[in-house]
Amino acid sequence: MQKTIILGAGGFAREVLWAFREDNETQARWDILGFIDEDAAKHGKMYCEVSVLGGFEWLEKTDPLGVKLISGVGDPKVKRHFNEKSGRMGFRFCTLIHPGARMSRYVEVGEGTLITAGNIITTQVKIGSHVTVNLSCTIGHDVVIEDYCTIAPGTNIAGNVTIKEGANLGTGVIILPGLTVGKWSTIGAGAVVTHDIPDDVIAVGVPARIIKSGT
Repeated sequence: MQKTIILGAGGFAREVLWAFREDNETQARWDILGFIDEDAAKHGKMYCEVSVLGGFEWLEKTDPLGVKLISGVGDPKVKRHFNEKSGRMGFRFCTLIHPGARMSRYVEVGEGTLITAGNIITTQVKIGSHVTVNLSCTIGHDVVIEDYCTIAPGTNIAGNVTIKEGANLGTGVIILPGLTVGKWSTIGAGAVVTHDIPDDVIAVGVPARIIKSGT
C-alpha cells in the first residue's frame, strides 16, 4: 500500500480522507499516515480517527522515499505554498480519482490532482498538476485546466474552455463554451461567465463582472 500524508487538517482535508477511504473500498492501496498542518493547536489531535502528525518540521524528519503527499487545502495560493515547500524536501505527490467519478479514457490528469465523487469529465480534457475538482462538476470536451486550480462543487464548464493556472472557481459556477479564465483569478459562487476573464481579478454575478483587480 502507498503510504500517504494529507497536507492540511481542515474540513476539506477530511473530505480528502473520505475519498481515499472510498477508493480503498474498491482496491486497498492507500495507507493514510495522517495530516500535516501549520496550526500547532491541531498537532496530536484526531480527525476522523486519523492524527495530525505535526507541521512541516515533522516532514523535515521524514524520509520522502516511499511516502507521497496530497493537498487537503482548497485555496490555490495556500495549496501552491504547501506543495512547493514539501516538494523542496523531496516529496512526490499522489493522484487520486474517486471511483464515483466518470471519465473517458481521453482525459489527462497531472500529479497531485484530486478528482472527487460525482464528477463527469468527457473527452480530450487536460487537467494539470495539483488541481482540485470537487464534488459533482461537469467538464466538457477539449477543456484545459492548468496547475493549482480549484473547482468547487457543482461547477459546469462547457467545451473548449481554458482555466489558467491557480484559478479558483466557486460553487455552482457556469462557464460558457470557448472562454478563458485568467491566472489566479477567482470566480464567485453561482456566477455565469459569458466572456473571457483576465488574470488576477475577482468576478461575480450573472453575468460575471469584475469587482476587484489584483487578487
